[in-house]
Amino acid sequence: MTSVWSGIDPNVAEQRLRATGRRLIELDEALASQRALIQTKPNSFAFSLGYESLVQIQQRLLTERSNLLAHRVAERLDVAIDGASFLKDGASVGTLGTLLIRLQKLYSSIAQAVTQGPTLRGPLSNQIISATELRLASTFPSSFGMSLIVQRAQGDLLPSYVPSAALERLFSLLSTDQTPEAIMQVTGELGGRVLNHYLHVANILRRTDSSLKLEWSDSEGIKHYFLTSAKQASELVTLLNEIKAVESVTLKISGRIVGASLLRSRFEMTTEDGQVIEGKVSESALRDIGASFGKNVTVEVDKTTVNDHRSGDAKTYYALVGIDQVEDSTSQSS
Repeated sequence: MTSVWSGIDPNVAEQRLRATGRRLIELDEALASQRALIQTKPNSFAFSLGYESLVQIQQRLLTERSNLLAHRVAERLDVAIDGASFLKDGASVGTLGTLLIRLQKLYSSIAQAVTQGPTLRGPLSNQIISATELRLASTFPSSFGMSLIVQRAQGDLLPSYVPSAALERLFSLLSTDQTPEAIMQVTGELGGRVLNHYLHVANILRRTDSSLKLEWSDSEGIKHYFLTSAKQASELVTLLNEIKAVESVTLKISGRIVGASLLRSRFEMTTEDGQVIEGKVSESALRDIGASFGKNVTVEVDKTTVNDHRSGDAKTYYALVGIDQVEDSTSQSS
């Protein structure tokens, strides 16, 4: 079995990452409190200095986490499928192949959305395809069970967290409440491409009357589970067919960042014309979001419009994919 860690004791790595994670959560809360103070007195040098100090601590912790994650050389996803096409430790090659292809496309599309923002269509980057390639490592007793490995390629230019970040978002997507509002939100945040592949996975399970179970342990040793039946998949297909991402455009917007959370990957911004927009931050812009708080910036955002054809509701979602820092000319005073 392929080891997911290299050059470090797995228990030590997971323990240190859990400790770092707790400190980052505490820092995120402290930063939110400091931002609230700055909102009451925007020109306070003392408040701004306190905020910058917290940001520097946060950056050091992120570097520490990144160094630990460099030892994470693979991710293992356990898959168990049950149904008429998957009996006695065997599987229909056609059904299994179709399901795995769609699962692969769903995973890679999520990675693209997480790193570069949501899209409706277009080719995936070669780096994303390489970084998220699922490989069959072994099979295990079940109606049909297997372990899939995402191996970090030597010389991979993408950050080491991309495969795990995409898996975490995959499990978050699969556990999303099956309501129009929840599905519209994840569609707006991940894009129509992801929704399409999610629909195909659910359709395969419905059509073959199969259940699907997924398991994954993240870098902190926390186990993630997902289990769905053919009946649940059928209900999901009905819902997904009603939700459509009808537009996705990239815009340049100038304004001021008034809210940001690195851990939740979210931002809030007041534009030059006084409009307030908020949404997700892609991994490509995440590291810069904290230092941009309270400053005049020009940002690149993906604006996605999602329709619920059943109710006629339409909602707009924003994903921040790039930050172009603009010098803040506001003078500061204590």
